[in-house]
Amino acid sequence: MGDADNLILRDDYHDWVLANERMAKVLAGKGYSYQFVFAKNAGHCDRAVKAQTLPLALEYVWQGYSKK
Repeated sequence: MGDADNLILRDDYHDWVLANERMAKVLAGKGYSYQFVFAKNAGHCDRAVKAQTLPLALEYVWQGYSKK
């Protein structure tokens, strides 16, 4: 997620940064395996967030995978 990801201040339901931080706490509390990656100066699915998060996301997805 990016630090400027879909932030709308008109109500308490559109702060995606806060929502994702809360979701990470819930997942951790329940013992789920997850990865929370935070991109600085990035919006929703723009080039900055992809450049900062894609390498870590791919490593996470393929961890433990071995060639046959």
